[in-house]
Amino acid sequence: MQNTAKKEYLCSVKHIIIYIASLLLVLCCGEVQAQQSAASSALRFDNTCADYGHIREDGGAAVCRYQATNLGDEPIVVTNVITSCGCTSAKYERKPIKPGEKFLLELRYDPMNRPGRIDRRIYVSVSDCEEDITLRMTGYVIPRERPIEELYPFDMGGGLRLQSNFHAFAYIEHGKEVESRIGYVNTSDKAIEIYFSAVRSSGALRIEYTERIEPHETGDIILYYTLSERSSRYGTLDDRFKIVVDGVPSQILLTTNAVAIDNFDNVDDISAPKAVISKNIIKFGGINRYDAEPEQNFEITNEGLTPLVIRCTESSNEATICQIPANTTIAPGATASFSVRLRPKRIGGDTPYVARVMLITNDPVKPMHIIRVNALPQ
Repeated sequence: MQNTAKKEYLCSVKHIIIYIASLLLVLCCGEVQAQQSAASSALRFDNTCADYGHIREDGGAAVCRYQATNLGDEPIVVTNVITSCGCTSAKYERKPIKPGEKFLLELRYDPMNRPGRIDRRIYVSVSDCEEDITLRMTGYVIPRERPIEELYPFDMGGGLRLQSNFHAFAYIEHGKEVESRIGYVNTSDKAIEIYFSAVRSSGALRIEYTERIEPHETGDIILYYTLSERSSRYGTLDDRFKIVVDGVPSQILLTTNAVAIDNFDNVDDISAPKAVISKNIIKFGGINRYDAEPEQNFEITNEGLTPLVIRCTESSNEATICQIPANTTIAPGATASFSVRLRPKRIGGDTPYVARVMLITNDPVKPMHIIRVNALPQ
């Protein structure tokens, strides 16, 4: 038995070694291919990776330089330099690089509001090769000290400031509770007393907070969305509050929302329903506000193995109507047709009209589907 166990152990070790060796070989091959791809241009860079080291977030733009030489027999033109984000800008002379001539590329990186690790790719397009030359820049941005007004940008009055005045919880399943926090600070030199005054309430949100906040005290407003297992609510849960500070309501609202869906804990993924929507965009084109109300159809196919249930539909604008009765069911393999109707008289102004229709279903992979609707008022 011991010999057998020893053989199995040695066999396992052997397979692990082979796997690691294979992985290293693949990585090495990939690196060689990348070098060969870049080397297919006669423009050769002295270094393809520059390290900024540690730079301060508030220290201004950092600069690194890459130098290359034209090792070919013909002039080369750098046709474009593509950076991976707007924080990096490239500077270089846009003229042909003669054989044997040097080329200098200067990259400026703005670290403001980008603390932490730097790892960017830069793609250099050249006239003598279809493949871009890939350069890399690395480093680390040392975070700056942020003022209170930046850490807590929302002034609710009376010295109370919040980190945010909006939070989206995404999905909340029936029978579950989701939690989030919004930080606050009392910037005044006196204690303040607060309470929440509802402007719009879903009835599913609970708020925990400290009613008396001492001078310069920080803390969290805790938000909870809760739906019972037997709840029949689906779709958007929208809540809006004013914070009353020492008797004075805030001018800024605190807003939260969530999307109520089924509880999928006990759903069999293999046999689950699967909703496939025939259109993601519905275009009505040019419309006159006095025209008849146009309609366009779309289809929903259930590609799953159990019935698909359309729990609810919502429209972001009253000018768009999509009326599907709650709990409409589509059998496995079946397709149902529905319509979106536009009410031109409800469209204000002459700017392009954009709205969305949201469908909530019992599809566990994608319970929410969005159909965009647009039109051009004439």
